[in-house]
Amino acid sequence: MNGSETLVRLAAGLLPRARRAERREEWLADLAGAEELGIPRSQVALGALRAALSEGARVRRAAFTPRRALAVVAIGVGVVVVAAPAAAYAVMLVSNARGVVTVESGENGDREVFWRDYPGIPELEPEDVLAGPTLEEGEETGRALLEEIEAALAAEFGLEWAPAPAVNEGQVSFPAQNYYGGASMLRVLNVQSRLSTSVPATWDEKERMLAVIADVAANHGYADLSFDYEAGYMTEADIVESYGGATPEEMVLVSGMLQGPTGQWIMFSMQDLSLDHDGRFAEQFESSEEHGWLGNSISFTYGANGLLPAADRAEFERRLEPYAGLERPEPLES
Repeated sequence: MNGSETLVRLAAGLLPRARRAERREEWLADLAGAEELGIPRSQVALGALRAALSEGARVRRAAFTPRRALAVVAIGVGVVVVAAPAAAYAVMLVSNARGVVTVESGENGDREVFWRDYPGIPELEPEDVLAGPTLEEGEETGRALLEEIEAALAAEFGLEWAPAPAVNEGQVSFPAQNYYGGASMLRVLNVQSRLSTSVPATWDEKERMLAVIADVAANHGYADLSFDYEAGYMTEADIVESYGGATPEEMVLVSGMLQGPTGQWIMFSMQDLSLDHDGRFAEQFESSEEHGWLGNSISFTYGANGLLPAADRAEFERRLEPYAGLERPEPLES
């Protein structure tokens, strides 16, 4: 099992039990066919993770918001007439050819806004993108942050580090979609750390290790860490199946994320196979170890949902002009 497959299986584990097997098989099939289509495998895996988080979020809220209901109706009948105030969008149309289209009413009449050409992504404010790091700066500072975390853990816990297996021939930057039916100018960044060759034996030590990670990240503007098992839609049975225990002290796999500025994040994953009392996780990791992944280890991934290459700044600002002052519509589902 390689890194992308592990991430896909982890993503499926975040879903409600009834959806898990079906989605896992779908994503693994997408992963198997990615190379033939020229798509990076890690991009498929990250897409699966994003879809899992989105799908889980939908379980936690009502099935339809007014805006989502409007989108569904528009898909079904093609045209919807809705009263709307001036300078507000009246309807959202979705098709494969046009992507998301809103109709804006203003002093000079109605105009269609084609969000397929939007250069950003829905969850990031354009001004934050322009004020934040470039793609090149993000990769440099992200690598430095991973090295800082490794050094802090090595100093306190005596951890040693092994190279992580190469994924996508070392490629870390990938094209992003804008989730309105088109391509974003931003790039997704995904930088893997090295793997520790061991993990602490007790939960107190592991908890302290996670505190060290959080302290280092906080110095760079990252928020407190959150654990994947804390997802509100997961039942206790879901948690045990996905992580090997009902509490962190019992879990074979402890994973989570720290959110940083401008769509940046750190994901961590810690495995301790000494807690795998029925051998289920050891069987899953057996093939991973053949490819250089370590069963008893902690690793991190630094990533960013979307950073702008330095050379593209002027073109990004130019392409933003038609969307100035407009409220961004609901993105298409992943």
